[in-house]
Amino acid sequence: MIDFRYHVVSLVAVFMALAVGIVLGAGPLGQEISSTLEGQVKDLREERNGLRAQLDQAQNREQLKDQAFQIMTPALTANQLTGRRVALVTLPGADRNIVGQVQEHMTAAGAAVVLTVRVGDAWHDPEAQATRHEAAAELASEVDDPEPREGAEPTLETVMAAALAGRDEGTASGAWRMASDRLEELDFYSTNWADSEAPEFPEPPDTFVVITGDLQVEQVEEDEAGSPRLEQALGLVAALGALEVPTIVAGYGTESYADPVQAAESPIIRGVRAESAIADSVASVDNVEGPGGQLAAVLGLRWMIEGEAGHWGVGTDAVAPLPNVPEPAAEQAEPPIPGPTLPPAPGEGEGEESGGDTRDPADSETSQVGPMAPEEPTGTDGATGTDGATGTDGATGTDGATGTDGATGTDGATGTDGATGTDGATGTDGATGTNDPVPTTGTPTP
Repeated sequence: MIDFRYHVVSLVAVFMALAVGIVLGAGPLGQEISSTLEGQVKDLREERNGLRAQLDQAQNREQLKDQAFQIMTPALTANQLTGRRVALVTLPGADRNIVGQVQEHMTAAGAAVVLTVRVGDAWHDPEAQATRHEAAAELASEVDDPEPREGAEPTLETVMAAALAGRDEGTASGAWRMASDRLEELDFYSTNWADSEAPEFPEPPDTFVVITGDLQVEQVEEDEAGSPRLEQALGLVAALGALEVPTIVAGYGTESYADPVQAAESPIIRGVRAESAIADSVASVDNVEGPGGQLAAVLGLRWMIEGEAGHWGVGTDAVAPLPNVPEPAAEQAEPPIPGPTLPPAPGEGEGEESGGDTRDPADSETSQVGPMAPEEPTGTDGATGTDGATGTDGATGTDGATGTDGATGTDGATGTDGATGTDGATGTDGATGTNDPVPTTGTPTP
C-alpha cells in the first residue's frame, strides 16, 4: 500500500518543477528560445519568398521559350507535309482546343486535313461489348483488316483501322466507305470530311494523327474499366501501324507539374512506348499541349512518313524533346498561267491580197495616214503588201491615200502615192513591203 506521504512528496516535486520552468522560461533561457524560433521563422519566410521568385522567373522563361517556338515553327514546318492527306482521330475526352491547334499546325505544314474522326463512348462501353464483337465479325470480310494485337479473330479496332485507312478486301470498290458508314451508324465514331472532298466517294487519308483522350494513369490502375479502355486504344494504334500507314500518337499532360511526373503522362503514350511492336511502327509525342510538342508532332510525323519512328517530348522513354528538322518536301508547283498571245502583225492577212513580202515586222516603221514627205527610193517600206492598187507605167496606184498623176502620167512622169513613185523605180506607200517594179513602157491609163 502506497503511503500518503509519498503522494505529498510527488505533488510537491511536480509543483517545484513547474515553478522552476516558469522562472527559467521568463528569464534568459526563454529569451534565447524565443530568439531562436524567430530566426527560424524568418529564414523560412525568406526561403519561401526566394522559391516564389524562382518560380516566377522560371514561368517567365517558359513563356519566352514558348514564344520562341511559336516564332520558329512556321519556318521549320513549311512544306514538311505537302501533299499528305491527314486524318485526325480523337479518342474519347480529347481536348477540343488541342485538337484545333494540332489541325492548324498540320495545315500550315502543307497537309490537307481531309477527315476528322471522333471516337464515341460506345467504343469502350462495357455494355456494348457484344455489339462490338458482332460488328467486327460482320465487317471483317469487307475490309482488309490487319492481324489483331492479341488473338486471332478480328476486333473492332482492326476493322476501324482498315475502314478509316480505306483498305478494301477487294470484293467491291469503296467497300471501306460502306464499312465506315456502318460503324458510324452503330455510334462507334463520327466522321467529318472536309468540304473539298466528294461527299459520296472521297479518297481515303494516307496519314493519321491519333490524339489521346482523358484517360489517366490513376484510372488504369484503380478503375476496372480503365485497363480495357487502354487495351482498346493500343489495339487501334497497333492496327494502324500494322497497315503501314504513317501514324503519330499525340498525348498531353507532361507540360503540367505532377509528382511523380509519370502521373501526368497519358497511359496510352506510355503503353505505345513500352511495347516494342507498336513503338517500331508508329511515332509519339507526349506534350502536344505546348508549342514545343506541337512542333515535334509535325516533324515527328514527317519522319514517320520517311519510315523512321521516333518518340518525342519530356515524358518517360522520350528520346528527345524534338526530332531533327528534315528537308522540306518538294513544293507542289501550281499550273502555269498562260500568258497573253501576241497580237497579229500590222497588215497580216493582207499579204495574200497584196502579194507583199513577209519579213520580220520588227524592221517596220509606223504607218501614217495621208501623204508622207518624199523619201529616197528604197524598194522597201516597213510592213507587207504592195501599193495596194495598180502601179502602171506613167500612172499611179492609190494606197490608203490618194495618189494622182497630177496631170498625165507619162513615161518618166512622177505620180505620188502616199510618197514618191518614180517610173522605173519604186514607189513607197507609207505602209511596208516591197513595191513591185513599175513597168517602163506603155501609155498612161486614163
